[in-house]
Amino acid sequence: MPEHPVGQLGGPVGKTLDNAALLDRLPQYFWGAVIFSISLAIFYLVGRFVLEPAVERALRIRSVNRTIRGAILRVVRAVIWFAGILLALDLAGVDVFGASATLAAALTIAVGFATRDIAANFVGGVFIVTDPRFNIGDWIAWSENEGVIEDITFRVTRVRTFDNELITVPNSVLTTNAVKNPVAGDTLRVHHEFPLAYDVDVDAVDAILLEEADRHDDIMDDPAPSVHVTDMNDSRLTVEVSFWIDDPTHAEFVAARSKFFRRVNRRFDEAGIALAG
Repeated sequence: MPEHPVGQLGGPVGKTLDNAALLDRLPQYFWGAVIFSISLAIFYLVGRFVLEPAVERALRIRSVNRTIRGAILRVVRAVIWFAGILLALDLAGVDVFGASATLAAALTIAVGFATRDIAANFVGGVFIVTDPRFNIGDWIAWSENEGVIEDITFRVTRVRTFDNELITVPNSVLTTNAVKNPVAGDTLRVHHEFPLAYDVDVDAVDAILLEEADRHDDIMDDPAPSVHVTDMNDSRLTVEVSFWIDDPTHAEFVAARSKFFRRVNRRFDEAGIALAG
């Protein structure tokens, strides 16, 4: 009968010898873990406090906008971690680069477990980041939500509502639904309807609305403000005023409209003009 090699002995004796061999290798595993941890820490610190700031300075010098700059810095950060882990494993004695087939298989399995929603959010994030009309600081509205974009990642977009609530929106939601960006252009049209009874002097209403729009510093002269009758029914008619404000933010939009309404309300009271219920 052939002799059993040491590693192939069965029963309690074989298990004891296997445990002894494992104990002999513990110092090797320990120092390997120490080398890995120290190497990874060094790579991370160099990347975080040297490479990443250098990339950010280069992007600022080239006047890259906040949204694209943030996306590039996230990619740089991910590359730093990935490269740091690979190099630290190699220094710790793990044959990382010689196991490319195993790594490729592991990555394939990992990707296979990724859900369709994650992939959709990532693709949506790429489209959003590369869209020049969709930037951090923009005022957007979608479905029944509205707010200012605070951050855009490859997975989610974070929006601060005007009630100071933070909404985390999956990117797939924004790329598959209609999103309104009122400040995407250089100007914003503001319009409002005034319901009037038939005994009200419409010409006097027109004159008040145009005069107050003309007096308002934040309302543009070109395009000029306009007033139109937009609806009539059995009990009332509706007059709509339209005007434009330049380079608006949400705060400027609210302030300009509020100031205009206050002045119009005072003029209506002085002229005895009441709105229809």
